[in-house]
Amino acid sequence: MGEGSTYQYRILIVDDEPDILLTLKIVLENNGFKIDTFNDPILALSNFDACSYDLVILDIRMPKITGLSLSKQLRKIDNKVKICFLSAISNYDEFKRYFPEINEDQIIVKPIDNQSLIDKINKIICNN
Repeated sequence: MGEGSTYQYRILIVDDEPDILLTLKIVLENNGFKIDTFNDPILALSNFDACSYDLVILDIRMPKITGLSLSKQLRKIDNKVKICFLSAISNYDEFKRYFPEINEDQIIVKPIDNQSLIDKINKIICNN
């Protein structure tokens, strides 16, 4: 990095809904993050490289492969990457019934409030 340059955290977002991808990309890029997006989880997996991202955000429910299954595949490539999940399930107890292996701090609930999203991402990247 050159003098005066600042590190941009790199985030990969995978969601089958193009509108959500575009919104997240714009919000996060406007807040200083470097964003890559895929709306096809299989394509995201085939393009994923170890040590490329500070955080991966996965939609929990996608066609072809679920966010949880994709996370397990990504961890085989990079076992240190931080991963969180997008979900429309806002009640954590209900969420835990379906996905017991996911911690509450790994969940970003849709619809997403922009400032809450930025705060949560900063917390995940900086504190874990």
